[in-house]
Amino acid sequence: MSNSLFLLWLQFFICSIFIFIAGTRLSLNADIIAEKMGLSKSWIGILLLAPITSGPEAFNGLSAVLWVKAPDIAIGGILGSCVCNLFILALLGLTIGLGSLLRQVKSNHFFSISFAILMLLLAGVNILLGQHLAFGWISGGSLILFFLYPLAMFFIYKAERLIEQKKLNENYRDISLSHAFKNFALNAFIILIAATWLPKVGNDLAVATGLGQTFVGSIFIAISTSLPEAVVSFSAFKFSIDMAIGNILGSNITDLFFLPIYDVIFLKGPIFAFSHQNQLLNVISAIIMTAIFGLMLKFQKPLLLVILGNLTMILIYFLNLSILYYLR
Repeated sequence: MSNSLFLLWLQFFICSIFIFIAGTRLSLNADIIAEKMGLSKSWIGILLLAPITSGPEAFNGLSAVLWVKAPDIAIGGILGSCVCNLFILALLGLTIGLGSLLRQVKSNHFFSISFAILMLLLAGVNILLGQHLAFGWISGGSLILFFLYPLAMFFIYKAERLIEQKKLNENYRDISLSHAFKNFALNAFIILIAATWLPKVGNDLAVATGLGQTFVGSIFIAISTSLPEAVVSFSAFKFSIDMAIGNILGSNITDLFFLPIYDVIFLKGPIFAFSHQNQLLNVISAIIMTAIFGLMLKFQKPLLLVILGNLTMILIYFLNLSILYYLR
């Protein structure tokens, strides 16, 4: 192994370790903040955790639009991340036992699921008709997407603030709210730095190992980008199932909010006019996976159906990858 390849692997593992440690502490401090402020765990997952774990996708998309001038990569990164996030949720559900944990859910996550599906549908319409529904260089659908995000936050907040919180965890009594916020900010900063650097290292590794232009290389880079969601969601499960679900659904809503921002800064025309129609497959897969998860939350039992739901989501993920590989 050459020294340069060794250094790349070293960077990859160091970034991964930082994300793992900081991600665990991030979820812990988010849980403390939720209990100290009397906020629902789902709302904390959406409001605090989701924007942090969505950071890598946002930075990569901005890089694709501003410097690489590849809008389709930016759109694909966002939509692919939505599918990958739901895959992570399904995978964690099988490994941790989401079927039994669903009975502990206090939030119904109705608005999170509804707005996620609505924003995905609108993204799909933009891909199909974005060039025909434009205002200047901006897609008309982008304007709607932009205003759907604060609307989603408003309705989710209104629903979540009605949820009664349990008694304060005894382990948190000696921890001040300001201390929790400081620790949260520190760990969020570590994750943003490490998670932004990790995809670059992953790309360099894919090229150095000869996988750069292959489908395997693309998956490797996607895993690098999605590591923060996986780590934070896994650790959030230990504190609250609602926080973990809120993080995943909130990450998808936040990711989709970046699309109109990309559209504004991409001055060559409506960004969706430069998107390949194959991106619709990501949209359809994400909508179906979100709907399946919503049904699992709605019915929760029998356990066999919950397991089948998770397996179906995982199957859709790999089917999505396979078809995209075939259409590449």
